[in-house]
Amino acid sequence: MEFIDIDRENWEAVVSLSEPEDKYIYPNLYSIAEAQFYEKAMSKAISVDGVLVGYAMYGENEDDSHVFWIDRFMIGKRYRRNGYGGAALLKLLEMGASMGYERIETSTESENEPMRQLLSKCGFRTNNEIRYDEVVYYYPY
Repeated sequence: MEFIDIDRENWEAVVSLSEPEDKYIYPNLYSIAEAQFYEKAMSKAISVDGVLVGYAMYGENEDDSHVFWIDRFMIGKRYRRNGYGGAALLKLLEMGASMGYERIETSTESENEPMRQLLSKCGFRTNNEIRYDEVVYYYPY
């Protein structure tokens, strides 16, 4: 698994991973565009053996330079339940730690039970802090 740049050759495939019925996930097209306005944001496709399976936007928190923030994270519907979500989250944890961040955080809607379960399975915890109408999760070092 690797996180790869989004370019003129693959952007449409990344966009097509979004599903209209995914009510908890911003469309990848929106996220790719939004990342252009945040200099610290990394906007990457998630690839497994050359197949694009997901998308992530992450990087230094704009408000706290000690925090590695996972802003967007998704696995395409047809690739779910194959272990890619957990593997990708663990890879993001490794990235944040190797970059020297003191804390890794993300958030999700309180009703998004599949994401909440995945975060817990990967070792994230929450103190039920709400930010921008979402529950904040952190990875305890």
